[in-house]
Amino acid sequence: MYNRMERKIIEYVQVWVNRCYPDGIPDEAPIELENNNLVPSYRRICKAIMKNDIALQTLGYPRLKCDLYFQLKHRELAQKGKTRYNSGQFELFREVLQ
Repeated sequence: MYNRMERKIIEYVQVWVNRCYPDGIPDEAPIELENNNLVPSYRRICKAIMKNDIALQTLGYPRLKCDLYFQLKHRELAQKGKTRYNSGQFELFREVLQ
């Protein structure tokens, strides 16, 4: 898990270095620019680590979707009878996707 986080941080730094910071990203930048994700800084990286933001959403990465959660939620709704997938059409669609 932390290995993935480390790779993402290295990727984040490299992307910004390739864009417009050939000497490396700054330690800090104006807060307004940092908060709008317009400027990179090591301060933002430190904040993400201190918040235990493993997905690094604070650096602009999307959150990873967990298939297991969706399967569990689908089962839970099916048991309650509140799923819209009660028809056989969903099963046909699932076969097409696989």
